[in-house]
Amino acid sequence: MKKEKTNKLVSKDYLTIGLYTVVSLVISFALSMLTTPFLVWAYPFATAFVLFFTCPIYILLAYKVGKRGTLLTFAIINGLFYAIMGAPFVLPFTLVGGLLGELILAKFGGYRNLKAQTLAYTVYNLIYGFCNYIVLAISAEYYFSLMQIEGVLREAYIKYMTTPFWIAVAIALLVIAIVLGCLFGYKLLKKHFIKSGIVSSSN
Repeated sequence: MKKEKTNKLVSKDYLTIGLYTVVSLVISFALSMLTTPFLVWAYPFATAFVLFFTCPIYILLAYKVGKRGTLLTFAIINGLFYAIMGAPFVLPFTLVGGLLGELILAKFGGYRNLKAQTLAYTVYNLIYGFCNYIVLAISAEYYFSLMQIEGVLREAYIKYMTTPFWIAVAIALLVIAIVLGCLFGYKLLKKHFIKSGIVSSSN
């Protein structure tokens, strides 16, 4: 007897989301370590660089699961990871970003729609990514002590995260990186997974 298809997340979906989220985190941390020596000169560019290479992982996850709650679960796992690692302030931002992303997906085109997913993931990352800026603005001492940032790097962070010009540059680069990363991820998805029938291209 054929199983009835459900739009609700099931155990298999949670395992898939968990796996892809861990892969995304590992790649993100590896690339972040690679860009650390350049943060003094190019903090906004480094962030965009990391995002470009992690976006395809999210797009593959989004199309593979294709259900409501995927982005929110992805966001919660990310936030919990950072909370466990000693940055609890990240979790509320990932939660809000995930919820807003889910609202966008529900309203504009479904869960296997590239435009909707790109917009939702952009909004999620704007909120999640700029939690550092917000916490820094509230209490610089708390932020730098928690993140163990000092010396020249501390001065660079203050420059890039408090100057309106560099904040605008960071936002622009983040949006560009996500759009290009999602497009790149979809091309890989279409070439290697959709064409072979492993992943569906529609809800």
